[in-house]
Amino acid sequence: MAARMPERRLCGSVAGMDLETAVRRAFAPATRRGRVGVEIELIPLAFGGRPAPERVAGVLDPRCAAGARAAFEAGGQLRLRIAPQPLPALLGTVAGVLRRVRERATRSGIALLAVGTDPQHAAADVPLLVPSPRNVVLQHAFDARGPDGRRMMRLTAALRVCVDLLPGRAGYEQWLVANLAGPHLAAAFANSPSLDGRPSGCAGARTGIWTRVDDRRCGYDGRHLDPRNPVGAYLAFAAAAPRLPLPDAGHLDALFPPVRPCGGCLEVRYLDAQPDERVPAAVRTVHTLLTHPVARATALDLLLPGLADLPTAWRQAPAGWSPLAADLLTIAADAEPALDEVLVR
Repeated sequence: MAARMPERRLCGSVAGMDLETAVRRAFAPATRRGRVGVEIELIPLAFGGRPAPERVAGVLDPRCAAGARAAFEAGGQLRLRIAPQPLPALLGTVAGVLRRVRERATRSGIALLAVGTDPQHAAADVPLLVPSPRNVVLQHAFDARGPDGRRMMRLTAALRVCVDLLPGRAGYEQWLVANLAGPHLAAAFANSPSLDGRPSGCAGARTGIWTRVDDRRCGYDGRHLDPRNPVGAYLAFAAAAPRLPLPDAGHLDALFPPVRPCGGCLEVRYLDAQPDERVPAAVRTVHTLLTHPVARATALDLLLPGLADLPTAWRQAPAGWSPLAADLLTIAADAEPALDEVLVR
């Protein structure tokens, strides 16, 4: 397997189409429903520091990574992408992939840390281990806004959950719940107690990094949300975001909001990387809140009054506590047993 995989194109390129058409395609519903996929990021560590992607790639083979597509983030974080499928099958695939990849990495002297921020290094300690043109340009753009862009690119790892997008009003409800639940679920699943290789004093340092990167491109102030016109609000967000000097890159792929519409699915991006045993709970929670109609409606009633205070909620989330987190977890837990019945109707 090559060490540097092609950059992912989750949302497609705007080349050859106007931005409005590209955004509307990003919000197109899934042709199927009820599936869920994940991207699991892990921080590789070896004696002496962060190993190069070439060394990490050398411990993988088609058998140990079967069921996942492996690639690397800018700082050399290993990314395992598992395609959307029914939840039980997905969780089985996740467990098998993680077990096989970890066993092989351990035999090669590499630890794969399931944590939201590197506990041993600062950004200056980690070179741009995947210096693709896109990553170089992104780093330059983020550097103009402060140090957190480099921290995000080099030091952080996430668990991303991709849920099939439903048509019509149900899809708009999914979009709102996914976004408005963000700070509360990020707090509930906070797993990044380190910043620049030292204890940060908070449980969710990765969330804090993201809120400081660049709201023009990341939208943690909620500028991309409007309950009355979700597509129009996202179009305005995309149109206002600075363009990068990459002629072949999709502009929508260079936006990093907490939730990203990706043509047939919503990519929930705000969860820290989770310990293997906690991945199922995180995935089940997101999937149930967005897919079960009663859970979704109940969550929306709970969350919608807080839309105006969303920036404040995101600023508070790194502490690892939220007044609404327990309610959301309860809503999901209560609805999950009936989820299969909903999906087969």
